[in-house]
Amino acid sequence: MNLDGFHITDAVIHDVPRGDAGEDELVLTDEQIALDGPLREYFRRKIISSLKTRGLDVMADVDADPCVRDAVEAVLADPAQLVAASRRVAEHLHAVQSGRNSAGLLTVVLGRIDSETCVSVLKLEREQGLRFAITTADDGRKTVDLEILRQLTLTDKTKVFKTSLLLLKKDGRAESMHGRVSDDQRGKDDGLGVANFFLSTFLGCQLRTSPETATFEFAHTAEQFFNDCVTSPERRGRYQVALLSRLQDNVLDVAPRDFARSNLDPADQPAFYEALRAAGINPDVAFEKDTSLVKINGFRMIFESGMVLVGRRDDLEKRVTIRPDGADRPGVDIVDAVKRLNGR
Repeated sequence: MNLDGFHITDAVIHDVPRGDAGEDELVLTDEQIALDGPLREYFRRKIISSLKTRGLDVMADVDADPCVRDAVEAVLADPAQLVAASRRVAEHLHAVQSGRNSAGLLTVVLGRIDSETCVSVLKLEREQGLRFAITTADDGRKTVDLEILRQLTLTDKTKVFKTSLLLLKKDGRAESMHGRVSDDQRGKDDGLGVANFFLSTFLGCQLRTSPETATFEFAHTAEQFFNDCVTSPERRGRYQVALLSRLQDNVLDVAPRDFARSNLDPADQPAFYEALRAAGINPDVAFEKDTSLVKINGFRMIFESGMVLVGRRDDLEKRVTIRPDGADRPGVDIVDAVKRLNGR
């Protein structure tokens, strides 16, 4: 998914109050927004930025509520259905959210990416106590007050809460819906993931790859690359220490490209990215870390003679020195006292 190639054709906004909003009512509009250049660029920039920074690949959960995926199918089959479909999505959001969910401006966008038509569903912040400006025509049709919208958006006073970019496979079936979702309301301590309310209850989606599987595949691919493609034993050891450290630290997410930039020599980075892609891992898509399938407590170093050195990560980092390239004698130096030596 080339997010830089995403562009917007149409958009609709509805005002959705909190689940316990009291006197506040759901306000549904009847027409698309008359998008000008700055507004179009505002929404495009917000969507791309959110999905690049925190986006996770998702797919439809056929056991979840079908409202959003049915709406996406309807709009992609007939763009004239954008307003009607977006109203159903707004009513669905209003029905499922509770007092714990913030009031917001539900925006449904029609656009194109990778030569395909797509739908973006995002929830924008609505400041508490502020009613979105809606203009009611003589015939009763409700439209967005564009001047108020510009004031809120073009000054960046309005935050993006949650974002999604959704497509269908070539068969056009609702059940084939897939895309990318991000949640900007989650703090650093919450990790990269997406609130279950937005991902499952509202969108009817699930993660394409579970966090534990994504972590295992990344760790396995990285270790295989270090052993098969990095000729220097010193670099292999340094990279392995960095990988174990990254898997054991308190940061809840892993961004493959950031890991490579921070720990791999520049000459090794392009081949590392290719190895990730060959394994089906996008270097530019972060994932939520779950090490339940990964061995992270130690290392196992196998020598050409067949000898094996086993220890903890700290041992590898503090007690084992792998001689650098060009050393008179290749190998490792171990700084530790011998406690016991047995035959076998």
